[in-house]
Amino acid sequence: MPSTLDSYWLDRNHVPYFIYVDDVLAGFALIRPYPTSPDRLDVEQFFVLRKYKGQGVGKEAFEEILNIHPGKWQIRVLKENEPALAFWKSVVSHRVGENFEVCIDIDIDLEMHFIRFDTE
Repeated sequence: MPSTLDSYWLDRNHVPYFIYVDDVLAGFALIRPYPTSPDRLDVEQFFVLRKYKGQGVGKEAFEEILNIHPGKWQIRVLKENEPALAFWKSVVSHRVGENFEVCIDIDIDLEMHFIRFDTE
């Protein structure tokens, strides 16, 4: 059975990023076209080690990703994860002001917050 991460090394449209702070691995991001809307880039996973949270590491890393991949974006956040929702709203508004939408939508079988915006 193939790993769910295989596509990040085999498909050029799936892009893994490693986040470093002073040459120390601090997190990662997995970016892909969203399966049901391939014209929209999707943050499949985004993780920053706890010791780097609150230091702007995640925000700076995502800014760099947006600079590399301008276009239509979405970020999905579990409904219960209010801290993550606050983080993403802050990061996105820093980049696009109020030009984004937040809604509840279904991702496979889960209700999630969807943050959608455009960087072009």
